[in-house]
Amino acid sequence: MTSSPFGSSGKTDNLQELQRKVPVVGDKALIDLVNGIQISGDLIRYRKSRGFFGQLLDSLTGGDRQRQLLLDGNLIAGQQALSDWVLELSDSLRVSQVALEVTQTSLLEARTAIRSQKKELLTLEQTFNQLAQQIGLRVDNLDARVRKLEIQIAAKQDFDQIVTAWEARQTYAEFSWAIQIALLIREVFSSSVVLYELETGNKTQFRQLLINKVLAESKDISGSFFGLADLLNTSHAEMKGDYAKLALGLLETRSFSQKRLQNIPYLFTLGTTLELAELPEDVKPAKPAQCAIELCRSQISSIDYTTDAKEFVTRLVEETANDCLTIATRRLSYDS
Repeated sequence: MTSSPFGSSGKTDNLQELQRKVPVVGDKALIDLVNGIQISGDLIRYRKSRGFFGQLLDSLTGGDRQRQLLLDGNLIAGQQALSDWVLELSDSLRVSQVALEVTQTSLLEARTAIRSQKKELLTLEQTFNQLAQQIGLRVDNLDARVRKLEIQIAAKQDFDQIVTAWEARQTYAEFSWAIQIALLIREVFSSSVVLYELETGNKTQFRQLLINKVLAESKDISGSFFGLADLLNTSHAEMKGDYAKLALGLLETRSFSQKRLQNIPYLFTLGTTLELAELPEDVKPAKPAQCAIELCRSQISSIDYTTDAKEFVTRLVEETANDCLTIATRRLSYDS
């Protein structure tokens, strides 16, 4: 007696459940094993259901012997199928274990490579940051050097243009020598020269250069030693027409604050001499320069009564340059 492996829905469900739980055994060996178990079960149940006469008849006809042989054959086939399945399952487990070991090794290698790459990236990032910082510093230094060079070039151009025009008697030619020097110095240090001193802190280069230029163009009085009052009185007397009033307006000493006047005694004396000399005749002092000197000595600062060209020019350059530098510094602080 044989029975189909799919003879009932219950057996089919059992097979499907086994295949679901152990997917790797879903092949012919498993099917043979299940078929053999089902057939053997049917044979055993049939033998139990036979009565006395049925058993006697089976003994006479040999049917019981045939069923016993079939049952034994099914058991042997089932054992063989089970053995094959176990061996296959073992092989599958071994292969899976080897695959897991290979996968684990690959994962370890990948993790090691990732860590190495991470370290390299961190090192590269640090190197890049350092390089960026160095480049930034170099760019800043380059910008500062370029700005300094631009200011220096502009100051040199302004200085040469102003002094060359004066040497060619294109500017201030109608004024007396002392007034020319005062106006020339004011023009020089109202240009890019004062920005150069403010930016670099170098207060000697253009000041000394201007002193040398003026003294070189003032050969007639360079070696003379004279009274300051005589120089100032002569400076007013040598100007014609309205140039004295124009010089007074250009010097602007009358509009300076007391604090500002403290730092420019020679300019104050020169401007005060022009103011006193321009007063009406009935109130004008006989010696305007002497009065201006005494006013300066009593209200501003003590100055010498006698001087020479070098000292006079040097004092005017230092006073005017410092005054222009203070104004430029204050203007920049207001702008910021």
